[in-house]
Amino acid sequence: MGLRWRLRAATGPLHAEADALGSAHDLGAPAGHAAFLRAHARALPGLEAAIGAALGDAAWLRWQERRRLPALQADLAALGEPAPAPLPATLPGADAEAEALGAAYVLEGSRLGNAMLRRGLPETAPAAYLAHQPGAEAGGWPGFLAGLEAALPDQARWPAAEAGARTAFETFLAALRTEA
Repeated sequence: MGLRWRLRAATGPLHAEADALGSAHDLGAPAGHAAFLRAHARALPGLEAAIGAALGDAAWLRWQERRRLPALQADLAALGEPAPAPLPATLPGADAEAEALGAAYVLEGSRLGNAMLRRGLPETAPAAYLAHQPGAEAGGWPGFLAGLEAALPDQARWPAAEAGARTAFETFLAALRTEA
């Protein structure tokens, strides 16, 4: 079983709860769309900053291309919504690289769900955040998974990656509960 499957198994209940809370927002209604974006605007800044601080020079990751905060802020502005105060997101322990990769796994995986949620938006709704994809050079989800496995071949580091993934989900859950 590879790291990707370990992360999926370790975060399954958190992922299910985040999906349930996130999908409770009616993205077809401006108020529901705004609440969804506000929740993500609470969680994303701290997580992106923590990941960038730990992995910023990992060339395979192309973190600057993967960052979605500017797209999220543009969508909030288009809806006339101020950005809420972000939640702090501190990765928990001593293996910053592994923890950041675990958190990045959550953020990158959320692109798949965002693509499905985008289908529920009216055509005129701002969709930069839900539609955001890194450049082709970043390799999308398959490229991320390949890089993740290559970056953490030592299974002794996988618990740190799991901790980072749990931190990312817990940050999103706290934000989604605020907007529930």
